[in-house]
Amino acid sequence: MELERGIVYIAAGAAFVKDAERSAHSAKRQHPDLPICLFSDVPSDDPVYDIRREIKNPHRRSKLDCIIQSPFHKTLYLDSDTRVVGSIVEPFALLDRYDFAACHVENRHPVTSVTARLKADGVEPGFTGFNGGVFYYRMTDRVRRFFEAWAEEFKTQNARWDQPILRKLLWMMPDVTVIALPPEYNVRTVRALLFRSRNESQVRIIHWPYYKSGDPLVRRLWRTLRTMRFDPCNLVALWKALRS
Repeated sequence: MELERGIVYIAAGAAFVKDAERSAHSAKRQHPDLPICLFSDVPSDDPVYDIRREIKNPHRRSKLDCIIQSPFHKTLYLDSDTRVVGSIVEPFALLDRYDFAACHVENRHPVTSVTARLKADGVEPGFTGFNGGVFYYRMTDRVRRFFEAWAEEFKTQNARWDQPILRKLLWMMPDVTVIALPPEYNVRTVRALLFRSRNESQVRIIHWPYYKSGDPLVRRLWRTLRTMRFDPCNLVALWKALRS
């Protein structure tokens, strides 16, 4: 029987399964009654999960095979390197009108961002990609076809990243309706957490490399703390803005 809504984690490998457990506990603290499903190749007996499913043939992007198997009509998919720190149920209501909801990708510089350098023919430059580590979706026939196309193209291209393909398919399959969520539902930088005014919305989900316990601690700290860095070129932009 399909349940109305819930959270799905997809983790291949013992380290990712352990990370998913930690993330799931953070979600349960916020929403004790929201069911959570784990897809994994390594068994987990953590009681935080309400549903467990086995990944038969795990690979680097097993999520593309499993998201289509969600036991929920409305699903929040979360990467294992996330922490839920606020209410996350509001976007479920958006799925009464839209098929897919996610935050925009922040690293979009055409030179310094690796994934932004991967061009997709036929996609307008103004169509911003979405982060593939936190997203809400409702399971319909067209969404099922969309996820099947995402998984197939990832395998066909033998791709390293799934986000450029996600962007391309959302553009090429406009029957899948999509809405951008505000950034507090996928906070990717230390800067975005620290430099918030009281008038800004509360952070809901933190998504940092620090939570990848399989990486060395120094690497986790470096990849996370560097998101706080300041580009001196912005001082020039500020000066020009004040003079304009």
